Amino acid sequence: ALQYEQINLNDVLTEALEMVDARRSDRPAEITIPRELPMARCDRIRVREVFVNLLSNAFKYNDQPQTKVEIGFIAPVDPAARTAWPAAAAGQIAYYVKDNGIGIQSRHFDQIFKMFKRLHGRDEFGGGTGAGLTIVKKLVERHGGVVWIDSQPGQGSTFYFTLPAPSGS
Repeated sequence: ALQYEQINLNDVLTEALEMVDARRSDRPAEITIPRELPMARCDRIRVREVFVNLLSNAFKYNDQPQTKVEIGFIAPVDPAARTAWPAAAAGQIAYYVKDNGIGIQSRHFDQIFKMFKRLHGRDEFGGGTGAGLTIVKKLVERHGGVVWIDSQPGQGSTFYFTLPAPSGS
């Protein structure tokens, strides 16, 4: 069961970045957080795992001389909020992890969230089981949220997710 509590997502993000830092390559990295993340009512450990998986992928699937990662959020009132987002995300804060990595073709968007589905060979880009994005999707959905991607091959990916307040809170 999820343990809902009012969480400072900046603290959760700091923990996730510390966990990922030990795993990333020696390639230079620029991490940008344009503004403080808002408080959220969620399960701290599960949301930290969402960030860890998304950040790990941002570093892993990158062939640039310098990895660039931006972590932030878009509020429904922000000009960047898009009508092309999933209907289930309408009116909610969308958190995101954006990178300058290898990107993903749109025809693979659904496949990447399936368990053990990898778009690359087992040993390419540091290996892995193909479970990370499946875990992200399940954890976000257990919170009642949605996860989606915007990506262009060779230009990077942005993974978005929502964390709606649990019903009755």
